[in-house]
Amino acid sequence: MDVIYEIKQKYNGFSSKEKEIANYILENKNNIENISITNLSKAIGASTSTITRFSKKINCESFVQMKMKLNAHSANSSSKEEDIFSAVHDYYTEVVEKTNQLLNKELILKVIEEIKKAKKIYIYGVGSSGLSAQEFMQRLLRMGFNVSSITDSHMMIINSAILKESDLVIGISISGETKELVDSFRVARKNGAKTIGVTSLPNSSLKDFSDDLILICASNFINKRDFINTQFSTMYLFDLISTILLEDSNLRDKMQLTIKAILK
Repeated sequence: MDVIYEIKQKYNGFSSKEKEIANYILENKNNIENISITNLSKAIGASTSTITRFSKKINCESFVQMKMKLNAHSANSSSKEEDIFSAVHDYYTEVVEKTNQLLNKELILKVIEEIKKAKKIYIYGVGSSGLSAQEFMQRLLRMGFNVSSITDSHMMIINSAILKESDLVIGISISGETKELVDSFRVARKNGAKTIGVTSLPNSSLKDFSDDLILICASNFINKRDFINTQFSTMYLFDLISTILLEDSNLRDKMQLTIKAILK
């Protein structure tokens, strides 16, 4: 795992000062080659010992080793074309490759079995995650599943309060800290419903209330200057699950029925 991705994975677990270090590195990763630990300390307002501890938190023995890994990452990035077309292509390629590395085959197959046996499926998400929830709901609905997507925070809580053990809830939160979704998962779990979280951070709050946690690659959530789809890794996951589900001839036949109905 490269050092930049290591920082993103552990970001929510950093202290406020460590987040300042992480932010600086992520925003200046291609220009940090010649900076000393003393100059970095002055630029961020953090002690050199704090920077050293931060380095060890991301599996580097020292600041020097962290800088070497950053330089290696920068060299790899600079070898690619810098135009916008290549940048977006490289972004999507990286997201797919890293999500593929994170996905656990056995867990995905287990989740598919949970989807098949659930009496009712609910998919939670707010903001852009809500759009992914609606898309996945449409796919499952066309395969004949009893499924709803809920993107309103109040409705999530209300729905979670009346869930049963036979119900399944899939919640999408890239950060794993979306308060409305975490609160809804807490209530859903209390009522015995099966909960499956989809997030990019393994130690987020969503993990505490998920029976199973599917990890996907995060976009560069520190850099908010670029308007790039943060849900791409989520849709890659749902594409994978949908494709496997359609290996079932019964589900595939139901999908064909919906296609014929639309075309008439």
